[in-house]
Amino acid sequence: MSKINESSDITNITCPYCEGSLAVSVYCESIPCCHCSRHINVKEILSPAKKVKSIPVGTKEVFCFKCGKEIYADKNAQAVSCVYCYNRNDLSDYKVKSILGKNLQTHGTLYLKKKGTIDISSVLVGNAVIEGKINGDLTAMGTVEILKHGEVYGKITCRKLIVKKGGIFEGSVRMLNIDADD
Repeated sequence: MSKINESSDITNITCPYCEGSLAVSVYCESIPCCHCSRHINVKEILSPAKKVKSIPVGTKEVFCFKCGKEIYADKNAQAVSCVYCYNRNDLSDYKVKSILGKNLQTHGTLYLKKKGTIDISSVLVGNAVIEGKINGDLTAMGTVEILKHGEVYGKITCRKLIVKKGGIFEGSVRMLNIDADD
């Protein structure tokens, strides 16, 4: 009677079809299952390929403002409800002349018009193009662009900040990671 070599070259796996337990070499690529006789790709079980995240065609990925989980919306939608917390997430673009004292949240783009003013405690948007003046905190999941006559006084949080010649920014900046895993 021979003893099975109990070195680190042998490992246990579970058959994906019948859930039977199998002892296999870590160098094995494929075998038939001794329980159900179906062919098993051992290499895939021992080192599974990293799954590539795919976004369904015609949709965009956004993160819920309330719970922060990723959700998908039709690319033409104006709003989407979170499937986890049921929060309504606005996806609209806004062309703004002025906003006073109200918070603004949208996954769309904020376009603050020339001579426009926002005096607000916080703005949370997908992207922002500023030609007017903001007094308050601005968070963009993407890019903040301060154009020639644009002014921002407060804290900016974004992935990319562009201040064009003639634009004014006074405050602090926090850069988000390029990946969505902030």
